[in-house]
Amino acid sequence: MIDPKLLENLVPVNTISEPNIKKLAKRLEIEEFPQGMVLCAEGDTDNDAFFLIEGGIELTSHDTTMNRVVQGGTEEASYALAPGRPRPCTVTSTTKIKIIRIDNHSLDRAVMFDELTTTVSRFRNKGGVNLEGDSAWLEEMMGSPFFAKLPPERLSALILKLEPLSVRAGNIIIKQGDPGDYYYVIKEGRFNISSKNKEGKVKILAELFSGNVFGEESLISGKDRNANVIALSEGTLLRLARSDFDELLKKPMLRHVSFDKATQLANAGAVFLDVRTAKEFILDSLENSRNIPLASLRSKMNKLDKNLRYIICCQTGTQSEVAAFLLGQNGFDVYVLKGGLQTILKS
Repeated sequence: MIDPKLLENLVPVNTISEPNIKKLAKRLEIEEFPQGMVLCAEGDTDNDAFFLIEGGIELTSHDTTMNRVVQGGTEEASYALAPGRPRPCTVTSTTKIKIIRIDNHSLDRAVMFDELTTTVSRFRNKGGVNLEGDSAWLEEMMGSPFFAKLPPERLSALILKLEPLSVRAGNIIIKQGDPGDYYYVIKEGRFNISSKNKEGKVKILAELFSGNVFGEESLISGKDRNANVIALSEGTLLRLARSDFDELLKKPMLRHVSFDKATQLANAGAVFLDVRTAKEFILDSLENSRNIPLASLRSKMNKLDKNLRYIICCQTGTQSEVAAFLLGQNGFDVYVLKGGLQTILKS
């Protein structure tokens, strides 16, 4: 942990409120390097922001013979050294130096987190939703690749629409067979997901914690809930009504493509992922497509490569939307085949 005062003049950290600067400071340390140390080289594509606290550095580039020197404690040192990717210049210490290194993703998230909490606080003071208490759930939620895709204004709108719900151990939050009405974010507490088959046998599917989300499948598919969600402890949920879910999450997060466009993506390396049952897939499917039934997707998505792009397909497109949303929440780059396979496959 470093002294929060060291961050107060750094850009854009200086735009963050004092409480959130203190939170950021707890995760950072001062690093020391000797004279002649290369912090980063021209052309590097790393994702760190370096801030000079003490000592001197020199910035050099192959594009110019003019070198630039920065000293700690000056106005120039308030800004990250050699920002941009790839790096526009090489940064070398001219003396013994002290720096603060902040991952740019963490820095962006800290600024966004401050904007969100400030906005929520302002509206709360005007009688809006009350999100008092530990903000760990919000940091966890914002840290997910899924919510990171949302622009700040949409994420702010989403948070302001969340309705708090206190629960006790044993409360049934979602009942299998009921219609879908809300999307849930766990603020605090433990919950499990289970399902009951036709023979009445119950299977535990997963356990959820602070920052996790659930309830999206029924809202996207329009079908009844396919599982139960039960509280294992006291806790607080934040729920989002179906209409707000559609407007703030479903519409912006689902990307549909025509078969022609999907073919272009596949030629560029994307993979068709068929989420129908194994029997349907064997009967009729796209060449070189891969099959993971929607019912198995949660447990088998770890077998998918996050470096690849996926085009999700099913018979009509409905199951594909559910699958794409689930995968998107877990950081996958996905598209939905518009209209489904019924528009191109002839059994």
